Amino acid sequence: LSDLVAIKINKLPALLCLISGTTIASPIDWNGSLTYDTHLIRDVRRTGDDCSPTAGSQCIDPSEDNARFQSMIIKLNPNIIVNDGVTVKGELSTGFGRTANLGDSTQVDQTSGEFDGGAYYSQNTSSSLNVNQLYAEIYADTATYKIGRFSKNWGLGAVINDGSNPTDRFYSGYEGVEAQLKLGSFHLTPMWAKLHTSDQPNGHYDAYESSIAALYDNTNRDLQVGVYYSIKEVETDDTLYGKGSQNVNLIDVYLSKSFGDFNIALEVPMLSGKINDLYGTGDADFDSSAYIIETSYQLNSKWKLGLNGGMVKGDDGSSDSFEGMYLNPNYKNSYIMFKYNFHAFTSSDYETYDIYNASIVNTTYAQLYAEYNLEEWKWTLSALWAKANEVAENGKEFYNHEKMSTATGAADQSDDLGTEFSVAFDYRWNTNVTFGAYAAYHMVGDYYSFTNTDDDLSLSNVLASGMQLTVDF
Repeated sequence: LSDLVAIKINKLPALLCLISGTTIASPIDWNGSLTYDTHLIRDVRRTGDDCSPTAGSQCIDPSEDNARFQSMIIKLNPNIIVNDGVTVKGELSTGFGRTANLGDSTQVDQTSGEFDGGAYYSQNTSSSLNVNQLYAEIYADTATYKIGRFSKNWGLGAVINDGSNPTDRFYSGYEGVEAQLKLGSFHLTPMWAKLHTSDQPNGHYDAYESSIAALYDNTNRDLQVGVYYSIKEVETDDTLYGKGSQNVNLIDVYLSKSFGDFNIALEVPMLSGKINDLYGTGDADFDSSAYIIETSYQLNSKWKLGLNGGMVKGDDGSSDSFEGMYLNPNYKNSYIMFKYNFHAFTSSDYETYDIYNASIVNTTYAQLYAEYNLEEWKWTLSALWAKANEVAENGKEFYNHEKMSTATGAADQSDDLGTEFSVAFDYRWNTNVTFGAYAAYHMVGDYYSFTNTDDDLSLSNVLASGMQLTVDF
């Protein structure tokens, strides 16, 4: 992802004045969403044991057993109509991952360094606005062009995800040019973008991506089928992914078909190429894939049933290749199991990591769900089962996908990730306001008892609950 441009809040009036000046000549339309949420996770460590998070271990630092946190997600989307052929669009948000954790930048002025018993006030002083997207959309007879900073989506959003849902915290961002060509039911979308650079404009610190997407979309037959192909080039001295030079290709096949009330969708992303110094031993091959399937059956006007599944490859720890596939952090199917980076809740080694920056990886899963819809209410029941594809074996190198590091196995690890049950509802207060809540229970599998020693952790099942309020405007 490209670097976000931060604009301090105290400069916001100047920005609004500038936009207001623009609106004198050009109409401007604002839309977006504002979401507040609160969460409570009991037994977030998945164990009550006092342990040390050593190499390869599933132990989480024992400083706290529960997690309590609240956040705000804001997305402001201005549309400036320049003329009939040009519109300038953008997205503004606050914090990393469009998220501001409530209270994390609150301060009270204490110039004396002593307690001020009369200071019954505080203020947030370090929030910033981020320009996530800002691009010109140009309409021509042959195509629609995007020029600037924009996001993209492909298929089910398993890899390329534009983060368009109000609660999506991340997005696949690009800075460059894209052409969207349409001929009947055929869509062709080539793109060139720069992903990253540095203050030294000599090319050795750059990362680029070129792609082309071909999609056949026939609404009369309820059929979509297409393929996305991209080439990502990272130069030797670039640090975007922390691994130096890369040359990686993505082929992502997508299919969606409806048969009356039954719908099935399939996405198969495949990654291949070279990564420099992956394990500190020189260049390594990158060869990975995932298979994602989503189905649904509209039983009647109120009930919808579905069965989803997937196989997302993991890495076996060998130094000559990397087979792990990390799906986009927006693509979630659980409230607990794949939802968070659990090490970031308590461990000082992970204090710079974001709890929301977690991906589905190294797993085969199946999920059965049911949705009950009324005019104002939507209830969702779900049961999710999962197992790990790659685990540690005694005497062999293995890859810890949570910590993204290698270790030598001193014991065998179970592949059982467990089962998660959840119930959630959304109450549509009106067309712009939605209130939701959920409760989830993870029956933790023996995979998480592994310490890379002969002594396993005693496991505790995890209970999570939360509420959120979303305002669309």
